[in-house]
Amino acid sequence: MNKISLQDIEKNIGFKIENKKLIENIQDSNLEYKKLSAKKFQNYLLEYIKTLATPLISAGKGRIDQWQSGWSENLENFKQSKSYLDIIPKYHGKNNISRLNGSVIETYCKFFDYYLNSFFVDAVIFKYINQFNKIFEFGCGTGYHLFRIQDSFPDKEYTGLDWVESSQDGILAFAESNGVQNVRGAKFDYFNPDYSIEISGSLIYTVASLEQIGSKFEPFLQYVLDKKPSLCVHFEPIEEVLDENNLLDYLTIGYFRKRNYLQGFLTRLQELEKDGKIEILESKRLNYGSKFIEGHTLIIWKPL
Repeated sequence: MNKISLQDIEKNIGFKIENKKLIENIQDSNLEYKKLSAKKFQNYLLEYIKTLATPLISAGKGRIDQWQSGWSENLENFKQSKSYLDIIPKYHGKNNISRLNGSVIETYCKFFDYYLNSFFVDAVIFKYINQFNKIFEFGCGTGYHLFRIQDSFPDKEYTGLDWVESSQDGILAFAESNGVQNVRGAKFDYFNPDYSIEISGSLIYTVASLEQIGSKFEPFLQYVLDKKPSLCVHFEPIEEVLDENNLLDYLTIGYFRKRNYLQGFLTRLQELEKDGKIEILESKRLNYGSKFIEGHTLIIWKPL
C-alpha cells in the first residue's frame, strides 16, 4: 500500500512547499492507494474502450441548465448540513479509480481525487498569492477552492465567477454562514465576457473550468489580454502535453475529444508568446487525474 506524501507533491510540481498549514494538511492526510492488478487494469482498459464507443455528454453552452441544477443541489445540501464537504462538487468521490504518474490506481478515501487536487492547487496558488491583493477564480462553481484558500490567506479580496446564478447563491450562503466577508460571487460567461469586471493587476486562476468550453476560448482570452491581470494560472486538460504513442495518453485524448473538452489552448498561448503579447512562465504536466483523464496540466502565463 502506498500513501501520498509531501515529497510526492513537491516532485510533481517541481518546487519545495513552504506554507506550514499546507505541509501539515498533506502530512496528516491518509491518501492511501495501490496500482491496479493486471486483471483489474485489463478490466479498466476494456471499460475505457467501451465508454469511448458510447455517446457521452458534450461540454459547451448547452450544459448551462445542468450546471445550474448541480450547484443548486450543493447549495441545498449545504443549507441542511452547514458542512464544507457539501460544497465539494459531486463529480469528486464518484469512484475509487484515479490516475497518478502514468499509472491507474485504486484509492481508499472517498474524496481522494478532491484532496489530491486541492494539494496541487493550493501549492501553486500559495506560491504566488502574497504578491497580490485581489484573487479571481473563473468558473468557480460553489467557490470551494476560494474558501479553502481564503482560510489560509484571509487578508485578500476574493471573487468567484461563474455563468449560473446558483454559483453566486452558494457562495453567498457559505460566506454568510461562516462569517466570511472577503469572498463574493459574480456572474461571468466565458462565451460572452463582462468587460465591466476589472481584473487588472490581480491573480486569476481556473481549475477544470476552461475544460467546459472546448475550442471557444478566444472571447475569454481576449478579455484577459485587454484587462491585463498580473498572473494567470490554469489547471486544465491540455491535449498538447500528452503522447499519442502512449496507450493511456491516447485514450485520454480520445476522451477529451469525445467530451469536447478544452482544445488548442496551449497552442494559442504559444502563438501569442511568439507575437510578444504574453509570456508563458510554466507549462507543466502534473501527472495526476481522475478515472478517465489526466485533467490538470499546469499553465502559468502573464500578459505583456
